[in-house]
Amino acid sequence: MRKLLSTDIDGTLLFNAAISQDDLDAMTRWRDAGNLLVPNTGRSVAALHSALSGSDLAFDHSVLYTGAALADGGYDVLEARTLPDGLAEEVLDLLEGETGVTVFATTLEGDLQLYDSIGSDTALLTLFSRASRADLAGRTVVGVPLRIADPALMAHMQAEVARRWGDVAVGFHNQNFLDIVPAGSSKGAGLTVLVERLAADDGPRRGERIETWSVGDSWNDISMHETADHAVAMNGSPPEVLAVCERTTTSVASLIDSVLASSE
Repeated sequence: MRKLLSTDIDGTLLFNAAISQDDLDAMTRWRDAGNLLVPNTGRSVAALHSALSGSDLAFDHSVLYTGAALADGGYDVLEARTLPDGLAEEVLDLLEGETGVTVFATTLEGDLQLYDSIGSDTALLTLFSRASRADLAGRTVVGVPLRIADPALMAHMQAEVARRWGDVAVGFHNQNFLDIVPAGSSKGAGLTVLVERLAADDGPRRGERIETWSVGDSWNDISMHETADHAVAMNGSPPEVLAVCERTTTSVASLIDSVLASSE
């Protein structure tokens, strides 16, 4: 049976802006064995491309924007959900003036930083172009990631997303980020749709039974874990993540090696 590994990126594969050679080699072995590799991330097209640039990592498809979009192995978007016009501006209205906050907007064409009272100095955050609300004109927004330093404000904003926009948007907590994406999106929903596309009558894996594996470390990975046939948490994951997984792993390489060995 063909297997598919749905892997989170940040905190699972990517540490200090790099992927270990052990993980890269293991993922190559995974695909060489005839299995499918799918990054499943809150990152945008541009941010995933940046994370993997220089690694020469080949993959089959990706689930992006916390499940709001699917792409092929060449970063071409196959389908995407988008947020209603004006929602990013409404979020900005709530948070402008707050300390310890950065407001972003992700689109299929590029990523914007709309407000920052933290100081965006990490490799991920510098991918975003500094912009104003006027720069949103004419753009279709897929997600509104929020970097929030204060846990109380994080909880408040997650509740506000549900209260104000619950019919059109959902917020996923991921470490010190809250990713606001279109309602119905999640890493698990994206994985489900991808597997259905692959096995459809006109899909590249028509009629195949695909066994899915997930690996991730944070709260926004829970739906992915709940969807997969086999769910694996990174060591040190929050209790809520551990609760929906069958086991833990120290690395993606360790997981891949154990799965391949059991298949022999």
